[in-house]
Amino acid sequence: MNESGKRRLSLSWGAATDQGRIRSTNQDAMYTDSGLFAVADGMGGHQGGEVAANIAVRTLSSAKHDSLENFESAFVEANRVVHQTALTEPNLHGMGTTLTAIAVLGASDSRHLAIANVGDSRIYRFNGAEFEQLTLDHSYVAELVRREEITEADAATHPYRNMLTRAIGVHSEVQVDSWRLTPKEGDRFILCSDGLTNELSDIDLMKHLLQNPLASNAARALVRAANMHGGRDNTTVIVINVNIENIQTKEFGEDTRVNEEQSNSLISENKRTRLISKLFLRLKRTTGFDPSDVKNLEES
Repeated sequence: MNESGKRRLSLSWGAATDQGRIRSTNQDAMYTDSGLFAVADGMGGHQGGEVAANIAVRTLSSAKHDSLENFESAFVEANRVVHQTALTEPNLHGMGTTLTAIAVLGASDSRHLAIANVGDSRIYRFNGAEFEQLTLDHSYVAELVRREEITEADAATHPYRNMLTRAIGVHSEVQVDSWRLTPKEGDRFILCSDGLTNELSDIDLMKHLLQNPLASNAARALVRAANMHGGRDNTTVIVINVNIENIQTKEFGEDTRVNEEQSNSLISENKRTRLISKLFLRLKRTTGFDPSDVKNLEES
């Protein structure tokens, strides 16, 4: 049998969360393990939001995510469990949560990641000079921006900026955005609650990624920066670094390795310095992504 090249997808990650400078509790939840990365931002009273976020993440983490269909079904199941719990527990009535996640697909499709989202927590991808928001915000003001009825600057101060149009657990059924994505060498993903994006601009996010090539350092730096800019909400951040390894094998196929070890610097110091000056001119932000293109938990 002839030797052929084999592609190994290797992920390293870091995560951080903080209640912020105003809130008395942290109603965010996250999960980082076994090829699944998720962030949830709960809502609904003093305890409801925390309960909803944790139920959603726990339900998602216990479900299969070896295919895009199973991954989306796990979101639907999370919605059912949160909604049913709210109906049976009077003190939790009306609770809900955002839920955004990335999963490594099964061995038969290990070249791809699955992305799914409900609510206004976000996933970004950064690679060199390109920075994209991959997920759509499911919020009232985001809909107005997409219809060009208000500007993004207007949305930042709109009285209904926190009103969601989709959330996990609020209704008996939920519509989930989901698609497959092929990662590239050097990709860096941010999963975050809106405590981060309400305080920091896209350029701020890129600067911290460039200054912190290790995923764990980047996650801590982003949460710290959100608090320094006001910390008005809970902030949760997961940063994932992608490394594509080409190895020689006697068998055809793909391989995926997910680990908690931090990779070497993805961007050299000289290249990082050059990129910082260029990114201001080459910022690329999209409000959507074409589906066809597609516990190293450290608290600050």
